[in-house]
Amino acid sequence: MQENSLPAEQSSGQSPARSRGQTLTVTLALVGIIAIGAAIYAWRAQQTAVAQLMAAQAQAAHAERNFKASKRAIDTIVSDLADSLGNPAGIQVQGIAPILIKVANAVDELATKTENDPELRRSRGAMYVHFSATYLALGDSKLAVNSARNGTEIFRAHAAAEPSNDVMQSNIGLSLAKLAEALRASGDNKGALATYRESLNIARTLAGKDPGNRQFRTDVVLALWRLASAGDDPREHLTEALKILNNLKLATMLTPDQEQWIGAIENELAQSR
Repeated sequence: MQENSLPAEQSSGQSPARSRGQTLTVTLALVGIIAIGAAIYAWRAQQTAVAQLMAAQAQAAHAERNFKASKRAIDTIVSDLADSLGNPAGIQVQGIAPILIKVANAVDELATKTENDPELRRSRGAMYVHFSATYLALGDSKLAVNSARNGTEIFRAHAAAEPSNDVMQSNIGLSLAKLAEALRASGDNKGALATYRESLNIARTLAGKDPGNRQFRTDVVLALWRLASAGDDPREHLTEALKILNNLKLATMLTPDQEQWIGAIENELAQSR
């Protein structure tokens, strides 16, 4: 298929990179228009949300000049859209799902046309995880599960292509946490616990490989905390999480916000006696 398209590009004077840039610009503009329409539909009176999404569309209009900027535009559009529609006041929830699906389809098409660019693939996976949280906030656990599962599978495929990339493995663990949350909301407690445990196993593996990585070690804490919140050996998991946090505090590896987790976990342990 690529061999057949090459003569056309040569005859029109366009390079493959320029053609890809034009495809990217058009598709991103489409996503931006959908996003802005969604924001207007959701909140006609909230000019801030609309302004944010218009800024994202403006960035998309210059995407041909900078492929990296275009991928950041996707992240901006998706994040703003998910946040804007996550708490709709006075509108029908059923009207929001088709909007998110259209945006997801547009980004999926873009990924195909850009030969699944690695950074775009990451953005696509993050998009589905973002949208899962939005669906969950809207009370549609089924769509939340499907969206989180899509994001997780994208990250799994990405990690399989880069098996030595620990960040990709971390992305799987974080998306699994969102999937477990959606499964739990849907009533599938068994599936949620299994998914939380897989997320914890990934976090443990990464922290074991790189003990000096604060993010990986606090991911273990959060994974333990989620399991405890789901009712899986709360005291055991909270105690382990607290021990890790205290060790990190001694090593001055916690942010001020993370240090507050210590008190929160201590309170939960006290209440569980």
